[in-house]
Amino acid sequence: VPWPVRGVLIPPPIRRSIERHVAAAHPHEAGGFLRCARCGDRLRATGHVPVVNDSPSPRRRFETTVDDRAPPPPRVFYHSHTTPESISGLTPVDRRSIPEPFAIVVFAPREAALSYRAFKRNLLRWRELPVESSSTRSRLPRL
Repeated sequence: VPWPVRGVLIPPPIRRSIERHVAAAHPHEAGGFLRCARCGDRLRATGHVPVVNDSPSPRRRFETTVDDRAPPPPRVFYHSHTTPESISGLTPVDRRSIPEPFAIVVFAPREAALSYRAFKRNLLRWRELPVESSSTRSRLPRL
């Protein structure tokens, strides 16, 4: 039985790729998946798969369909929150509608990513996990 996942490691090149995707889509919310591998009790991102925002209100919501674009598990779904009024974590709608077991919210109200918050779905609720740089194991900014 594998150990429970206790955090997400994102290498600097993948983090830069996420940040470019979020900045290019701004002011619309951006999202996609991180292809991952188990690294002890962490998920380590090994690839970045951006997907198109299908929401009719792309400045307020990110919506997509999980299809063959998504890498196989283990993977992490991510999306950005791009307005200063947004919260830096999961909204109540996010908590109800994200079908994946792992999610990251990138808070980027003015294009640049200010915060990374990861969450793991438990049986009844979401639990926050640390997001760390895989090069230094230092925690990424969290608001």
